[in-house]
Amino acid sequence: MSTASALWILARPKLLPYVALLPFLGWAWAHWDRALQATGAGALGWVMVAWALLHAGTLWLNAAVDRDEGEVLMGRAVEPPPTAAPWGYVALLGAVIVAGAAHPLAGLACLGSAGLSIAYSHPAMFWKAHPVGGPLVNLVGYGLLSPLAGWSVVGVDPNPRTLVVWAMGAMGVLGAYFSAQAFQQREDTERGYRTLVATHGPQAVLRAARICIGLAFVGGLVLAVAGWIPRSCILATIGWVWVDRWLARWGRQRDGGNESWAREFARRMAWAILLGIMLAFGEYARDSFAGRPVAGLGTVAGHPSDRPLLSPMQMKTWKQSANPLR
Repeated sequence: MSTASALWILARPKLLPYVALLPFLGWAWAHWDRALQATGAGALGWVMVAWALLHAGTLWLNAAVDRDEGEVLMGRAVEPPPTAAPWGYVALLGAVIVAGAAHPLAGLACLGSAGLSIAYSHPAMFWKAHPVGGPLVNLVGYGLLSPLAGWSVVGVDPNPRTLVVWAMGAMGVLGAYFSAQAFQQREDTERGYRTLVATHGPQAVLRAARICIGLAFVGGLVLAVAGWIPRSCILATIGWVWVDRWLARWGRQRDGGNESWAREFARRMAWAILLGIMLAFGEYARDSFAGRPVAGLGTVAGHPSDRPLLSPMQMKTWKQSANPLR
């Protein structure tokens, strides 16, 4: 097999859409939170390119040390070429350059993520084999810095709602990381890793996944009840139950199941997120056609003048502006 073919397989292109979703959600959230018309789409495109390079570089570094022989999530095991690690560093450098060209803050987020990728797989640090280091890398890199990169190109300031939603999203990402370990107990144990699945077994990591994802969804439910996100998003609980039931079934596989369990989990998570987005967009359309403030400016129950997230000046500006869907 040629080096190019091996690197392509090791980059796991089927996993890339899930990785690209994270900066996209950060970009989309900034628009929804402030009820903005589309802005920064070109810069977001470059962020997506940067995150594709970051994804490939991370996996090439990981493959150089793991040398997978068993099942691989959304991929297959191949012999890493001798140049896998050097190509990994080249991809990470390219990612930082491209992200920095999109926006300085996106570049810093990518630089932090690249540093975490190196700490995760470099033999001198090797955080991936550590019970705290591995989760920390994924929590910060995927859960916080990836959405930050997409959010940054919109050019808005952070607010309390954004910080709360960010934290909940990061918990969901952490839960996904734990779930991905469940079928890897044998390999991690044979390599001498001290990951949670190696030390406590697949049932423990799946319990951790259910707790993290449950906290994220319950947090969203509280925000919906409070009116900080559309109350129609309460119906997204259906997606949470669908995901949680799968994790519960998976937990009854004493050997941690196989890669197909993790793939189905990822599919259900994606549909659950999409359900929440569709519910929020439905609320957006309904408010717009009714002539009310939309998206983040239209949250918190009651008449517009009673909405604490919309100041009187913002309300006056909204009434004077064109309704986006009219």
